[in-house]
Amino acid sequence: MKASRPQTINAYPTLPIFYASNHLSCFQNYRTCFFAIDRKGPNLLAMEAAFKEWRVVVDALGRGDQIVIMRKGGIDEGEKGFEIKHHQFWLFPTLFHQQKDFVIPIAARHMTLHPDDPIIPIQYHCEVVAHYELTQLEQIKKMRGQHVWKDEVLIQRMSSGDNHQLHALLVRVSKLSHAVEIPLDENYGGCRSWIRLKENLDSSDCTPILDQDHFNEKIQAFKNSIA
Repeated sequence: MKASRPQTINAYPTLPIFYASNHLSCFQNYRTCFFAIDRKGPNLLAMEAAFKEWRVVVDALGRGDQIVIMRKGGIDEGEKGFEIKHHQFWLFPTLFHQQKDFVIPIAARHMTLHPDDPIIPIQYHCEVVAHYELTQLEQIKKMRGQHVWKDEVLIQRMSSGDNHQLHALLVRVSKLSHAVEIPLDENYGGCRSWIRLKENLDSSDCTPILDQDHFNEKIQAFKNSIA
């Protein structure tokens, strides 16, 4: 399947040309879409969109240990399964479904399995810079070391359902100087990826977790592993 052309999110893309430079490359084992994101565009400083992810994964993203989010789609995602509804969003850490057996030992040692606290810390902001649909089991083995999930967990997810694929989102993660604590709400529940926060949070003081060179290196490593 051919790689799709990049989709510009706003009128004045400011990310380095690196993100779009290879969009004409063709691979048979995945589809990809590169995004050019404009930090100057409207509605980027204050946002309500949030993405639910295991706390252990949020921690890894927040440390810069990984830049990829993997998704199959939850039971509440709808008939189409997972969709990228927002290209900028907050990470919403959750313990729902989080299991030590699903992640590598170094990550499992720092996990907690207690129920979600009534207060949720929101500190990390993401921008999607590329989206891949992975279809080959061998790609999962080659990605080892770039994320905290165990191979067999991702293989099981890819193999389940009618469409044997996994969504891989490459994200640039930035951090607020201080976490914003929000109360847990029933509207944040359910087996779904996207939620809308009641608070409209300001991302203007966020600082990237990784510098540009380090981030580009991780992007290249990911691309090499799935080619």
